[in-house]
Amino acid sequence: MTHTRVPVERLRKFSIAVFEAAGAPHAHAVRATDVLIWASLRGVDTHGIRNLKRYYLDASGVGRRDGRIVFDAELTLDHESPTTAAFNANGGLALSLSVQAMECAIQKARESGVGLATVRNSTHLGPAGYYAWMAVEHDMVGFASCGYLFPHGQTKSVLPFGGLLPMLSTNPLAMACPADKLPPFVLDMSTSIVPVNRVELYEEEGRAVPLDWALDVNRQPTTKPSDVHSVVPLGGATNFGGHKGYALALASWIMTSLLSGAWRTDADRSRVLGAINDPKYGFSQEGIGHFFAAVRIDQFGDPLVFRQGMDAMIQAMNDSPPAEGFQRVLVPGQDSYATEQERRREGIPINDATMAALQSLSEEYHVTL
Repeated sequence: MTHTRVPVERLRKFSIAVFEAAGAPHAHAVRATDVLIWASLRGVDTHGIRNLKRYYLDASGVGRRDGRIVFDAELTLDHESPTTAAFNANGGLALSLSVQAMECAIQKARESGVGLATVRNSTHLGPAGYYAWMAVEHDMVGFASCGYLFPHGQTKSVLPFGGLLPMLSTNPLAMACPADKLPPFVLDMSTSIVPVNRVELYEEEGRAVPLDWALDVNRQPTTKPSDVHSVVPLGGATNFGGHKGYALALASWIMTSLLSGAWRTDADRSRVLGAINDPKYGFSQEGIGHFFAAVRIDQFGDPLVFRQGMDAMIQAMNDSPPAEGFQRVLVPGQDSYATEQERRREGIPINDATMAALQSLSEEYHVTL
């Protein structure tokens, strides 16, 4: 599959215009686009502009059983304290509303030292790392997570360790913090061995997936993306170590979906995802749940010393001897930062399938590509 380099600003203007044509207010369109472009710039193509059509504009998009995102929905407040806020996204555009929730967490941290925000009844989060990264410029440590539970099981979801029924979304965890002279630390990881949309990306590019990523309907390892029925947790579905990825996925779900009130006894069934939307043991999940946090570094010491300490750690890792097949030992965020610099200069590579999707949006919404 070939790739076409598209200048960043051209792609950004197109995305904003499409979101607006679909009914999103300008501010939502800008925030949502900035999240997608950030992912594409940093080489996280699974969560970037390739998802504009399939996840956010198509009727079969992620996080919207009822066939649509409410593009003009705003966050409403369920509960609040000086350090916490619990929001309802009202089925709105998570890419934008999550930015606002993280901004709330940052503001509360600015005032009280720490800020925590949950969001329920939401849609697809996009790259969790973006929201954690938002805290960096404020000399804060940022956290973000997202989760969903399918109590009846769901195709192309994640298996519990030792189980046969795929029940969890990939429930990512993200953390970011500033360094001093070096790029910030940005961790963004799924709690499955691979995010499901990476399997989708391999399928559209005609590539086989590694044998240890996923199982087919007969619960056998498969290299064919089209045959994937379930994805394994980080560490494996039954191998030693898989219990850790599974436990992290549950921890993410507790913070994002139970704490937020997404897992509830009175869920709107049109907002319950998966093939079966019946409650189980009285509960079901209404929309996707998110969690955001920001912590002020100066509550623990001098931020400059912290940042310089990060530099020293990163340099120590970089200078350590690499294993065979590796050129250098890196820390989370370094590779992505380098990719961002290159793509800002050369443009974002768009594969044929994504280009066709963008062309389709151009025709549907009468926006020049």
